[in-house]
Amino acid sequence: MHAPDAVELDSDLARFCALGLAAPPDDAAFNALALRVFSWQYEALASYHGYCQRRGALPQRLRHWTEIPAVPAQAFKDVRLWAGEGDAPAAVFRTSGTTAEGRPGEHYMSAAALALYDASLLPMFRAFVLPELAEGARSTLAPLVLGPSPAEAPHSSLWHMVGVATRELFAHAPRFFPDAGGADFAALWAALEGGERPVCLLTTDLALDGVLALAHERALRVALAPGSRVMHTGGSKGRRRSIEVDELYVRVRTALGIAPAWCVNEYGMTELSSQFYDETLRRAATATGATLHRGDPAGAVDTPPRLKHGPPWTRVLVADPQTLEPVPPGMPGLLRFYDLANRGSVLCVQTEDLGVAATDEELELTSAPATGTRPFRVLGRAPGSAARGCSLDAGEIVRA
Repeated sequence: MHAPDAVELDSDLARFCALGLAAPPDDAAFNALALRVFSWQYEALASYHGYCQRRGALPQRLRHWTEIPAVPAQAFKDVRLWAGEGDAPAAVFRTSGTTAEGRPGEHYMSAAALALYDASLLPMFRAFVLPELAEGARSTLAPLVLGPSPAEAPHSSLWHMVGVATRELFAHAPRFFPDAGGADFAALWAALEGGERPVCLLTTDLALDGVLALAHERALRVALAPGSRVMHTGGSKGRRRSIEVDELYVRVRTALGIAPAWCVNEYGMTELSSQFYDETLRRAATATGATLHRGDPAGAVDTPPRLKHGPPWTRVLVADPQTLEPVPPGMPGLLRFYDLANRGSVLCVQTEDLGVAATDEELELTSAPATGTRPFRVLGRAPGSAARGCSLDAGEIVRA
């Protein structure tokens, strides 16, 4: 079985991603690319080929992206969903928080797939974490990373993303604090207290929680320079202590002087190549215009509903946990992602994360441009029995 040449397809996908939020949001543009990506994956991935055949999902029959069979995220633990482009993968990203359940999920990346990953992440990071940044410019914020460098964590998609973003979008080199809530705390706090430049703190919820706990224990506070912000992402799966985000924002404001509007939550998965963000900082930028970098980071800017926004090269559906059929906006279910940047593995991934798509009323409260991807809220991980359909499908693709 030989896959068709992917060079032209990758070129078209890269051009689409390069447009950022200005890429065509209409369904026709997305659908045309999605069907081309599916055709390539159908021929390139033997296990996926058999999985699709059993469903009667053949490239010549499909007319719409919603007909493309979803692969459960669980399958990334059991099957190597990679076409073997090149002699060896350029990167292998591994899921975290899954070792108690067995082997971690692995997302194999060829050089071409990794280039698409980077092409997808940069426009979204710029649009939602650095919304005031002019096209082609670099941010003068000081990037402080509460985590390892990409070289120290070569199998982490998160730290790869942070490494690419800080290299391409910031004027100053990042500083990394792998143990920010422990051995590196003193150095981190000295950087926070001694810097006159606004900072961009890039962190997981767990790392930020550890820093804030030590700051509280030692009665430490700092007023970061105006324009400082936090980009944080979930990291409490499999941990005994869950972290309440609203409580985290109160603590960030107390310890660092940064208001919730300047805290942007990112949602991503090892199995995907694109990320999703809150629009809080974009809204703050719109409200304060060019003075954002001089504004009061603890000032009063209304925080909109925290909906996750995706790029035009993704689509999100919410599925019933039992039937895996789509449910309407406002009704909770399992999140299913269609990601064109995932050309190197599988386009459509069915997760076990619960979420709810924004209602039309909630959409009226947002200020982010329409991208074709309906924003959504993440509700957490589904109980073990709730996502029964996902585990059944995962077994089927292994047998394929």
